Parts: sequence; C-alpha cells; structure tokens
Amino acid sequence: MNFLRPDSPFMRLVSRIADILLLHILTLICSIPIITIGAAMTANFSIAMKVVKDEDNGIIVPYFKAFKNNFKQATIVWVILCMAIFLVFIDWRWIILNGWGTTNIVYRIGVIVMSAIVWFIMLSIFPIIARYDMKIPEYFKAAIVFTFLKFIPLLLITIFIGGSVIACIWYARWLPLMYAFCVVAAMYFLCHVYIKQFNRLEKTRAEEAEKAKEAEEAKEGETEETEETEETEEEEEKIPAAALDPSTGEISYAQQVKSLHKEMEDKSEREPEEEFKGNKFTKFLRKEKKKLSELTFKQKLVYLAQYYLPGFILIVIFGIGIAWFAYDVYSDHKIILTGGTINCTVSKEGLRYADEGFIEYMGYDPEKREARLSETNLNFSSDMEFEERYLDVALRAQMATGTFSYLIMRDDAVDNYAQEDYYQDLNMLTDLSLFEEDDIYHGAEDLPVGIKLKADTVSKLGLPSDHDYYILFGVRTSNELKTQQSFIKYLYGFN
Repeated sequence: MNFLRPDSPFMRLVSRIADILLLHILTLICSIPIITIGAAMTANFSIAMKVVKDEDNGIIVPYFKAFKNNFKQATIVWVILCMAIFLVFIDWRWIILNGWGTTNIVYRIGVIVMSAIVWFIMLSIFPIIARYDMKIPEYFKAAIVFTFLKFIPLLLITIFIGGSVIACIWYARWLPLMYAFCVVAAMYFLCHVYIKQFNRLEKTRAEEAEKAKEAEEAKEGETEETEETEETEEEEEKIPAAALDPSTGEISYAQQVKSLHKEMEDKSEREPEEEFKGNKFTKFLRKEKKKLSELTFKQKLVYLAQYYLPGFILIVIFGIGIAWFAYDVYSDHKIILTGGTINCTVSKEGLRYADEGFIEYMGYDPEKREARLSETNLNFSSDMEFEERYLDVALRAQMATGTFSYLIMRDDAVDNYAQEDYYQDLNMLTDLSLFEEDDIYHGAEDLPVGIKLKADTVSKLGLPSDHDYYILFGVRTSNELKTQQSFIKYLYGFN
C-alpha cells in the first residue's frame, strides 16, 4: 500500500492533478468580476508552475497572496488586452456582416494575424507577470519574444485547447470528466513550456553573472587553488581526531562500527518495538496516528487538508466517474435521432409522439435507445440584419457538427434557413413521387431539402394550425440515413 503514502509518486501525481483543478476553480471564481481576470490568471500560473515543479506549499493562501501581489500589473495588462480583443471582435463582426467571400482578402488575413497575435500574447504574458517584475511595455515585448521562441509548442497547445472545446461539446454527456481532463492537461503542458524556457533564460543569466564574478575575483588576485586549500582544511576540521586511523589518516573501522551502533540505539529509542510489528500499511497508519496525536486541532486540520484532502477529492471524483461510466455502459442509452425546431414549439404530447412513439415504432427497447426532439424553440426570427447573420452562422455550425438529425421549421423560417448545403437531398431518403410537388421545398441548386408536414402530424406535434411546417434532415452517415428514412415513414404513415 506504499502508493497511498502522501510522498509516493502516485499520491504526488494525484495531489498535483487535484491542485490544478482547485486552482482552476479559484480562477473561475476570482474571474467573475471580469476586470480581475488578469490577476486571477496570473495567480493561477504562479502557483501552477510551482505545483508542476513539485515546489508548492499549499494552494489557497499562496493563490490569494499571488493574486494580491500581481493585481496592479496584471489588471493593467488585462485592460489593454480587452481593448485589443474588442477591436478583433469588431473586425470579425464586420467580416460576418459583409460576408467572408466579399471581404477584401488582405483585410481577412490581417484580422486572422491580429487574432493570432492577441491569442498568443494572452497565453504568454500572464506567466511572465507571475515570474518576473517588469514595466508594462516590457511584459508585452517579452510575450512577443516568447511566442516566437516557443511558437510550435504554443500552436500545438492551441490546437489541443480547440480540440478540447469541440470534444466537450460533442461529448456533452461526459462534460465534467472531459472538462477536468482538458483543463489539467492544457495547464500541465503550458507550465512545462514556460518552466523550460524560464529555466533556460535564468541559467544563462546565472552563467553570465558567474563569469562576471570570476573575472572580478581574478582581478583581486584570488585563485582557485587557495579556495580548494581552505575548503580541504575546513573539511578536515569537521572530522574528530579520535576517529582517524593513525596509520592511514582515515576514519577507523572501529569508529564506523561505534557510529552504526549508536545510530541503531537512537532509532530504537525513537521507534518502540511495537511499531515494527505488522505490515507496511499498519505501520503507516500507526505512524500517522502518532503524528496527529502530537498536533493541535488546528494543526491537524491543516495537515489533513495539505496532505490528504486533494488526493481524497480526486479519488472520489475518479470513483464517481468510473461508476458513471459503468452505468452508462450498462444502460447503453444510445441517442438514435436528435431534432430541433425553428420559430415553433411542440407540445409535451408532441415530444412523446416524436420521441417515444418513434422508439416504439422502431421496436427498440426504451431503456437502451432514445430519440430526442429539443423542447427549446430556436426562434431564429429577428428584425435586425446583423443578428440574423449571427444566428445563421450559429445554425450552420450546429448542422455541420451534427447537433441535429432533423429540423422542423415554420413556413416563415424555411426561406431563410433552408438555402444552405447542410441539409440532405431528399432523393437519398425517400421516394418523392409519394408527395405532392407543392409539398416539397427546393433549396440551393433546386435540390429538394424539405417536406411539408401533414395536417394530422402537425396536430400530433401540438403545433398551431395557422402555419405550414417543413421538416429538413441533416447530412448523416449511411447507418443514420436509415434512421432518417424510418422517421419519414413514421411521420407520413408509409409502410
């Protein structure tokens, strides 16, 4: 059971992971006022680098101490970065309003480069503030230099962070575990990059200082031989004369045996005989019990929180994750179809019709399979043109990432949101000769992408009868296409 000892490699790793998660939580809390994000990030990196180097001496108190010490510089830097972020946001908004294809290519490249510079400076500048005391302009210069020196590692970490965001969205059911893993991994690798570069810089400075010191000593006439002679004399003075063998001038064997015997006697006095009984785990428990008995109540709390609480929290989280995963595997509650609505909201009965009714129609076990129509109306209608563009971009992203297998749209939305190429050609899903030509909606390049819902289907979904409604399907793999085909048969009563 050595791996449970606080100083074992396993428990040190567990403690580091727990400390990084605790730091992240503290940073999120301290970032709530927005203006304090810079100081919170600086304190985060200040303590995280010590955690990674295994030099930490607590988390909460040192975190707030670093937060206070770096507040002024970090806040000024954060305000400057906020202005840069705002300018980048305005530029991207301009591109969205005017359309990517119609915006000048030089302008687009400039915005991309500016965005990258701001991002990499944000990655680099707060660890520099945490490590060094400089003037504000020097922090930005150092961040730019650091970005060029470590561009490839920072780029790889950026890709990892982007992939982490996508993974957290894609695997939403595993969001807590995915988020915790991504936070720990990203912070760990970032700190390693910073520590390596900082150590290299400080080593170079130390070597330069040492050379300057040696040159100064050489001028004063001090030589290395004199220093070695003085060190030898000091070492000889530390050895008692009685311990030396007259013939050899070295420590005698008798003196070595006497020293060893005395050491064993001291150890016997420190550890009573009963403490040698039992296996390693019981010895460890006795030792910890004795240590705690010598502490005051407050000292016990500090000791337990410092050495055991982080590992205990992480083990509990890990255990919950394993139990969650085991239950998920056991139940295998697979979602076979996901739907959304635009400018309309289905009733509770409509949800049961679209979800539970389809599961029953397919003959699936409700405990094993699930079809899910969103209860939230996306409501993409807007009177403001720029809002419509943002909503349009958001919808494209949702369809491209497979958020929805199908969308039900009211007739006043289908003209705006059925023109893109994120919808399935209905020729791939059904025999269009079974429908009236007026019931088929043709999108870009005259492709059939939408089918009008029948009146009885509209009624079953609980939609108001004063509008027409269309269903459109997202692009899917061959297996999911079969499910979409089955859903069409279900809705329209085909065999």
